[in-house]
Amino acid sequence: MIRKRGMVVSDVEVLVEYMRKRRHELLNDLQVILGYAQLGKLDKVVDYIHRMIDNLNEEREIFNCENPQEIIKTLLKKA
Repeated sequence: MIRKRGMVVSDVEVLVEYMRKRRHELLNDLQVILGYAQLGKLDKVVDYIHRMIDNLNEEREIFNCENPQEIIKTLLKKA
């Protein structure tokens, strides 16, 4: 259990909140990419995908941590 904004939050709640946020962000990213593709802006598509890859690599670093509590603390900071 972790305190967040004066409330006690379980690890599962933190993960569910994070996954909801990531799903929302992914849908937004796909809509942006689709828009660029429909406009024929391939250079923008490539740049945007590279930014997404960079973000996913950063996220991978978080989840590669050996300590689950550190992962939760980091996710709370990002949420």
